Amino acid sequence: MTTRSARRPLGVCLCLLVLSPGWASAQEPDTVELLVRVFDGLQDVTVDCRISVYAATSRETAVTADPDTDGWSHADVPAGFYDLQVARRDANGVIAITWAEQRSVLRYSDEAGLHREIINLQPGFGALLVQPPTAWIGTDRPWQVGAFLHGGIGRAGFAPTNAGDETP
Repeated sequence: MTTRSARRPLGVCLCLLVLSPGWASAQEPDTVELLVRVFDGLQDVTVDCRISVYAATSRETAVTADPDTDGWSHADVPAGFYDLQVARRDANGVIAITWAEQRSVLRYSDEAGLHREIINLQPGFGALLVQPPTAWIGTDRPWQVGAFLHGGIGRAGFAPTNAGDETP
């Protein structure tokens, strides 16, 4: 049985922990740059979409993912779970609204604070982001990518096109 005097030091410790500056800074979430692409089957339709980012299960306040010339729509958000509303438009206005729910947006150590999210409006389509090893980017080095799906298991890999060249 806990006595009143034994609980008091615990309460004081918890109060000091909550009020300490380290506690406040530890609770501030890291901002992640969310990049979103939208496909309709094989067609990239990102430019035709307005993407609103909501905290998961909330429809109160949205952050709009702004389109950029790189083909991605960008939004800065804290790491967490989000619901994305995709409003596809044409010359006459909105033609369809689709929700991509419970998306986990994380800061990956190898992505420099970016999180890429790809949404496909058609069922049965997945996404594969193809990027060569960093050492191959911006060089004249020829490379190819191979990908396949067999029995529900997908594989992808990079290979140099020069025979015998195995260095990344």
